[in-house]
Amino acid sequence: MKIQIEWLSDYSDCETCGGNYADGARVTIDGVTIEKLYLEPVAHCYGGTHYGREDVFKRIIEHLGHTVEVDP
Repeated sequence: MKIQIEWLSDYSDCETCGGNYADGARVTIDGVTIEKLYLEPVAHCYGGTHYGREDVFKRIIEHLGHTVEVDP
């Protein structure tokens, strides 16, 4: 099994708020892009969408059938 992670980023420049960044990823397993693991980043002043690396890895592991618990 080969898992490929393409890291994505988005940038938004707002006249009021300034610059905003968001990160995400597109995950491919054995050459097939997994739709629920296409985590599109959306930079926005309010309510943007950001996926940190920990969240991406957690979702991949859960997709593979494992339960993940992250201690604080």
